[in-house]
Amino acid sequence: MAEAEGVIKFNLSHREDQLEDFDVTELNAWRSVFIQLGLLGQVSDRYDGYGFGNVSMLTKNGFLITGTQTGGLAEVKLENYALCDTWDLATNSVSSVGNVKPSSESLSHAAVYDVHEEAQCALHVHSPDLWQNAERLGITITDPTVAYGTPEMAQEVHERTRELDSPGIFSMGGHEDGIFTFGRTLEEAGLLMVKMLMQARSLESR
Repeated sequence: MAEAEGVIKFNLSHREDQLEDFDVTELNAWRSVFIQLGLLGQVSDRYDGYGFGNVSMLTKNGFLITGTQTGGLAEVKLENYALCDTWDLATNSVSSVGNVKPSSESLSHAAVYDVHEEAQCALHVHSPDLWQNAERLGITITDPTVAYGTPEMAQEVHERTRELDSPGIFSMGGHEDGIFTFGRTLEEAGLLMVKMLMQARSLESR
C-alpha cells in the first residue's frame, strides 16, 4: 500500500513563505486526541510506514491543513501547516503557501468546504473499526472504485457530502480505513468521530 498516503496527486502551486499568526491550539488538541486513539499518526506496521490522517480548519483566506507526511509528528506547530488559498476541483488544482506542502488529501477537504459553507473544520483519520463497519453504522460511503487524491474522489466527496447535514461523517470507500468528519465547530466534528468510533467498537464486541 505504498501509494496510500503521502503522494500528492493534484496539481499543486506552492509558495514557500511564513504563514499569518493563525491560532491552531484547538485543532492541535483534537489532533492529539486522535493520535492517542490510533486514528492519526505513523506506525511501522501500518500503511507501509507512511504517516496517516490530517486535519484542517477554515480561515478568512482559505483553509489551514496539516502538511504532507506530518502524521509522524507527536505535536505540530503552525509551521507544520499549509494554507490552501485557492482550489479548483474541475482542474484538480490547489494553490498553497507555507513552510510545508499541504496534505495529499487537500482536495477532499476543499470539496467539503465547497458544499458546506457553514463547516469550519474537516478531520480525516484512518480507522479500520469505522471503515469496516461503515455500512452497518449507516455511514455514507464514497464509490470504492474511486482512489484517493484524484479529481474523481474530490467529486465523489462533493456529491456525497451534499446528502449530509453538518456535522457529518463519511467513509472513503476507495481509500483503506479513510474516514472524514466535518462540522460547524471542532467540537462538533471531533465528538462525532469519537461517538461513531465507540459505536463501531461496540458492534465488534458483540
